[in-house]
Amino acid sequence: MTKKFFTFLVFPLFFIAVAFTSGCSSPIGSLLFADAALDYIRAEPNRFLYGKYDLFIPVKHMEVFGIFGGKEKPIDIDKVEIKIIENPGMTGEKEVPVKDNQEGLVLEFEGIKTVVIKYLDMKTNYNIQVGEPGTGDDTVWGEEGGTGIVITWNQ
Repeated sequence: MTKKFFTFLVFPLFFIAVAFTSGCSSPIGSLLFADAALDYIRAEPNRFLYGKYDLFIPVKHMEVFGIFGGKEKPIDIDKVEIKIIENPGMTGEKEVPVKDNQEGLVLEFEGIKTVVIKYLDMKTNYNIQVGEPGTGDDTVWGEEGGTGIVITWNQ
């Protein structure tokens, strides 16, 4: 009698659980954990061109986003590890860690650099260009002002 009652109780509970979770848009695992698993990260740079000795300041020059269960959420810049690779893919390649994401790092050498962003066990990267001193205009995309073209029309 106890076995039949237990069987009678388990099957309806199982079907209720399946019906409840199949209507959810997020995976069943998200019911067990407060946050869904991290799918991947991406960086959105605000600046690509720098002059020699310009500061690369992560908090001003990029945003980092995590994709959790298909939903994008910003990641606090102070929770990511950032390093710059000098001479990527060439002899003399060197990794320089950015020790403070608020203060930044002085870009001492000209050329193409790879910015590597790591959060938990995920990585992403993008390239920046460092030119002669004064090459970068310190303009961050999305801010007012910046450089442009002035056309003087003479008749």
